Amino acid sequence: MRTCEPCLTRIARRPRAARPRASVGCVLAAVAAATLGCIVDYQLGEDREPGVVRVLADRAWTDTGVDVLSGEPLQIDYLRGRWSPWPGDAYDAIGSGGDPRCDCNQMAGVSHAALIGRIEDGEPFFVGAHWLQGAGASGRLYLGINDTRLSDNTGWLEVVVLQGD
Repeated sequence: MRTCEPCLTRIARRPRAARPRASVGCVLAAVAAATLGCIVDYQLGEDREPGVVRVLADRAWTDTGVDVLSGEPLQIDYLRGRWSPWPGDAYDAIGSGGDPRCDCNQMAGVSHAALIGRIEDGEPFFVGAHWLQGAGASGRLYLGINDTRLSDNTGWLEVVVLQGD
């Protein structure tokens, strides 16, 4: 019981219903687990956007899973990521610059570590940060790093591949 000050009458206090309470630690642990789960799923590529391909620096060619038709409009755009053809540096889809005549390049005359593409076993072409034109042949599209010495390469680039109009 408590007393109402203005009128000095007694007011009966109702007992509160017991409510379960989550501790701050439990709430933080749940938020951290949910956030970590999202990060892990993203990094493993399980929920990647449609048309997005992760191109690894330590592979000569990455199969995009995209089949193209000769003359069909094809667009390839760099989204994010860095890779390196040697320890200590990191580059985007344009590559390191360097000597484009180096025998370590898959494609002569193009920046070392640049993003390049090919259709089936055809001649490679420079992609860089943005490539838009009709496909030069029909077949599977492959993307890779302009480098032939892959053993010390690290990193990846993510690109989006769009077909048609």
